[in-house]
Amino acid sequence: MKKFLLAAIAVALSMATFAQSNAELGKKWYEAERYEKALPYLVKAAQSGDADSKARLAAMIYTMNAMDYSMDREQANRLFDEAIEAGSVLAIERKGFSLLFGPLGEDTKEARMKGIDLLVEASDKGSSDASFNLFKVYRDGLKTYSDHEEIVAPDADKSLAYIKKAYEQGGVEGKAWVGLFTYEGSHGYSKDTAAGGQLMEAAWDQDDPTGNRMFAGNCLEPGRALVQYLNANGKASKASKVEALINKYHPMGTQN
Repeated sequence: MKKFLLAAIAVALSMATFAQSNAELGKKWYEAERYEKALPYLVKAAQSGDADSKARLAAMIYTMNAMDYSMDREQANRLFDEAIEAGSVLAIERKGFSLLFGPLGEDTKEARMKGIDLLVEASDKGSSDASFNLFKVYRDGLKTYSDHEEIVAPDADKSLAYIKKAYEQGGVEGKAWVGLFTYEGSHGYSKDTAAGGQLMEAAWDQDDPTGNRMFAGNCLEPGRALVQYLNANGKASKASKVEALINKYHPMGTQN
């Protein structure tokens, strides 16, 4: 009996390790935007009950990055809701993001306001990604795609509050943008080029495990300022790397 119990425990531990491995590999490839590689691991981890993997899989379905698997909005919502019920803050943030920006999202004011509400909830629960996305929403304002009905108007105060929050939550983008404001002496920050430059550089270094994808994609203006700061401080090689990646993500030089 004792041997049977030990064997059962060993099998359970092995299955848990297997599920964790799939979840970790799925997360790795998802964050690198290698969705075709992430998909099989996320499917297996989701089937094993991993809530964050369900959230990532649902987001891939919603944003049409799992096209060989499914593009079923109902299925994505089911996965999101299961993950949220299991306590995944990532699922709250990813569902909010998907409702706002995903191709399968409903293009109505009501549906997209629900996306904002979910991002606010995720931000309040510590998600720096949610706080950053709210910074963008209130910086630029938001309209429906089809008839350009205004959902929220630009609000500089709310935008600044959310990027400060993203910074306090340790997010890459929060550090980069607050670093820029400090570097420039803008948005109520006292000008300090050294402190601002160091903060932008710290954001870049923090994002290194993902290949600096989040920084390059979401921090065009901080990226340009970081290149200037690095060149002025004898780090031309690093500046070239930053500039090359910024140009790759923003070939037309448009504001993110």
